Amino acid sequence: KDILSINYKKLKQKGIKTLFFDFDNTLIEMGNYTLKEEYEKLIKKLQKDFKLMIVSNSIHASKLDNVCSKYNISYVGASFKPFSFGFKKAEKLVGFKEKEICMIGDQLLTDVQGGLKMNYFTILIDPINDNEHLLTKINRHRENRIFKRGKYYE
Repeated sequence: KDILSINYKKLKQKGIKTLFFDFDNTLIEMGNYTLKEEYEKLIKKLQKDFKLMIVSNSIHASKLDNVCSKYNISYVGASFKPFSFGFKKAEKLVGFKEKEICMIGDQLLTDVQGGLKMNYFTILIDPINDNEHLLTKINRHRENRIFKRGKYYE
């Protein structure tokens, strides 16, 4: 359902050492510059067990920097998911192998598909809200068609 409902203990048991999070509608509402209080508490708790990294398609560096600097989280913006460019840059920053990384996001066609191409463990969550960019709305329509067919990844 959301980042609060993920069993992080199981991820740690699977050998996951790094969590790559999408940003908009995964960690933060579109148009917002602060995390929900319960998300903030979770992030602080997760930092004890995992290296956290934001991998976002957002081109708004000031928004990413504002949030990430507050919580001491590294990020890669304009990552062009599902292409490998941003993921490879993030991997270099964290220094962990693909099997030690979990990608968590709200979009099948960017976050999950990109993570699967990189051989990461992936988790698809529901978006925080319906406020989205036009391209994301188009992707949601495509995702819904995929879900109806029962084909979740390529």
